[in-house]
Amino acid sequence: MADGLADWIHTNGHAVEAFDLDAPLDDLAPLVEIVGSARVVGLGESSHHVREFYQVRHRILRFLVERCGFTVFAVEAPFTGGHLLDEWLDGGAGAVEDVTAEAIALRLGDVPELHDALRWLRARRGGGAPIRYAGVDLPGSLGSPLPALDAIAAYVEAGDPAALPILERARDLVGRFHDPEPMKVVFGYPSVDQAERDALTAALAELAARMQRLAHRGTGEHAVATHHLRGAWLLDQLHRAMATEGIEVASTFRDLYLAETVLHLLARDPGARIVLAAHNWHLKKAPEPFGNGELFPAGYHLAAELGDDYRAIGVSTRGGRTAVASGDFTDTSAFPFREAPLPPLEDTAVEAAFPASAPWTLADLRAAREVTDAQRYRRMRMADYFCDQPAFDCFDAIACVTETNGTTLTRSG
Repeated sequence: MADGLADWIHTNGHAVEAFDLDAPLDDLAPLVEIVGSARVVGLGESSHHVREFYQVRHRILRFLVERCGFTVFAVEAPFTGGHLLDEWLDGGAGAVEDVTAEAIALRLGDVPELHDALRWLRARRGGGAPIRYAGVDLPGSLGSPLPALDAIAAYVEAGDPAALPILERARDLVGRFHDPEPMKVVFGYPSVDQAERDALTAALAELAARMQRLAHRGTGEHAVATHHLRGAWLLDQLHRAMATEGIEVASTFRDLYLAETVLHLLARDPGARIVLAAHNWHLKKAPEPFGNGELFPAGYHLAAELGDDYRAIGVSTRGGRTAVASGDFTDTSAFPFREAPLPPLEDTAVEAAFPASAPWTLADLRAAREVTDAQRYRRMRMADYFCDQPAFDCFDAIACVTETNGTTLTRSG
């Protein structure tokens, strides 16, 4: 008879002692079997701004780059800002702290552990390794579409100058509610006049149609411009949905773009292998029941499109402390995350099946599917609470930390 999951992990899970990015990599050898020949591997986190999650993900990133030949580090950050960090990896000027602050929204780039990983990638790229950075999220990560519209201006002027008045109309309409702080846009959008909302949506649709009419060009420049515009249009749809249907339904536009950006990167470079760092919720393969329907995370779209070429590794913790939103992302004087204690483990949470005997443990759920109690584990941590997220449906593997803490900034901000 097969074991229960806790016994299976005790026997077959892989205890890992090291968090240090520079530590030897042999203890991560089981990843070769977990990842296989996948073209995209999602590395999750049950909350942003948790120190040990960054450390675990960056050790796995290093293993996948050095031992498995992965070539792209894709992050839950604006696609429009991706070139800034990619150019920095290629030897560009500036301190990494300043570049991430500009390229990654919502203060998610203000993480010392992330800066360490980016410095390592820069040194590796400087040594000739073909490693790239890409943001995969909507413009400004929920802000206004203005960065995407700015990004396509030169292409439109050169390739379809008759569309410039439409682009300028869209930029003017967006400029009336644009703000560098994304959450100010989210909260301010409902006050935008309905006629102006409709005019913006119409202008974006017209631009998208004109861009599609030029699809025969088939150039990389056209593909990038089209994807920028796709982000602007989906972001507009997100704002409209949030004002009428709520954030849960609206967020599905974001997840769609996350997945589409990964597929866009693969289409532009068919030989690429991508490490996608994002929240567990975005990476999971199973849809989320909601009302009378379902919500579809990015991982669901990627699994549907790529099959076994997409592998999702959830990252969570048995206990300790986490980071939660401090309540006001519009206050630029305050750090928007704070450290908070985690609630005790629930019996049906998958984290309860992991031992506390090692700093963190890696378990291949694909190899554990015959355990007797797989259906028991219907819950997982999400920030400082538990949510219905069946581990075996959502992830191919779990990396579970024994005890976590917030990043330095969550404790001092």
